[in-house]
Amino acid sequence: MLSRPMAEQTDTTGTARRWIAAQFGKKQATHGIYAEIIVLAVILALQGKRDESDIVSTVIGALVAVILAEAYADYVGTMIGTGRRPTWPELRAELSLTFASMLAVLPPVLLLMLGVTGVIGLDTGFTCAKIAGIVVIGSYAYVANRRAGLSQLRSLVAAAFLLALAAGLVMLKHYFH
Repeated sequence: MLSRPMAEQTDTTGTARRWIAAQFGKKQATHGIYAEIIVLAVILALQGKRDESDIVSTVIGALVAVILAEAYADYVGTMIGTGRRPTWPELRAELSLTFASMLAVLPPVLLLMLGVTGVIGLDTGFTCAKIAGIVVIGSYAYVANRRAGLSQLRSLVAAAFLLALAAGLVMLKHYFH
């Protein structure tokens, strides 16, 4: 027998949909896209230039730097925008958005780690990580255009353009790194 009525059962599908929708909120999408571009630039810079032990520390270090930079920017930006220091609940909310947006970088980082640990080849790990990063950025662009009311076809075309722009940004970051 059930310990609670059927109407009170947890709606995991609805919860999952809300969580996914939250990943495409303005702040999280902004943080996620920025972090993804940084991670892709770091991955490009690392390929063929470092040994396996340096790869992990460099990627983790870059992620920590991005998180700290975003937290600092949110803190100072709140003070500039409101003329006061953020309250503890506001600070916690901003930090939670910043950390949650880092989920966007998980696919390429995990694939790269599979390559570093030898589960897949290192070159394969780098290739898969770059592809995963491109897919994540393309997904954000597609969702943005669909939410803006474009048709599926127009969203795909616009996402392709935005993806090319993001790839250019990654290459610029890589080139000047």
